[in-house]
Amino acid sequence: MGHFPFFMEIGGKKGVILGGGRVAARKVEKLLPFGPVLTCIAPAIEEELEQLSRSGETLTFVYREACEEDLEGACFVIAATDKEEVNAWAAGWCRERHIPVNVVDDREKCSFFFPALIQEGPLTVGISTDGKSPAAASFVRKTMEQELPEGLGNTIEILGRLREKVLELLPEQKRRAACLEALFVYCRKRDFKAEEPELETYLAELLEASAPAKGGKG
Repeated sequence: MGHFPFFMEIGGKKGVILGGGRVAARKVEKLLPFGPVLTCIAPAIEEELEQLSRSGETLTFVYREACEEDLEGACFVIAATDKEEVNAWAAGWCRERHIPVNVVDDREKCSFFFPALIQEGPLTVGISTDGKSPAAASFVRKTMEQELPEGLGNTIEILGRLREKVLELLPEQKRRAACLEALFVYCRKRDFKAEEPELETYLAELLEASAPAKGGKG
């Protein structure tokens, strides 16, 4: 049975990383843009990982072996040590308490997997092979990245702001959906190069065209 790809809010949430090597660094680097409060725990932490804390993100280090108290209250835990017994302990402890846990290179002990990520502004695409082939997930990610049009992320940001106006001005769901679809079609025709003033003008035209006719013969 496969794993369902939830997109979860982790901003400000506690995340614990066990391990201080390059694998842990890659996990931390993926997580930091989403705003969690991360703690890396390991007797020794490599410089590559320590340097990530200089970006101003919420990342702290504890230079010792992990204990149960470190994991309590965590939103998620990642076991990325080179000690199988430590990773197994963390996985078992977390599963008993229904805390999502990822154990690097041990699919059976994971309750969630890290996807191959594509990020373009607010657009996030997560690609998973259910832990069976990270190389295949990476291949799909690179292929998709090449196909994404330049400017798509910025366009989505603008459409998000215009959507708020549409929701306010068009209470009827069918008209809202048609208006938002027309906006996106226009963006595609403009190769995602249209800036906000141009799209605001086009939205005004759409709203005027979709307004109910006034008066009429009685």
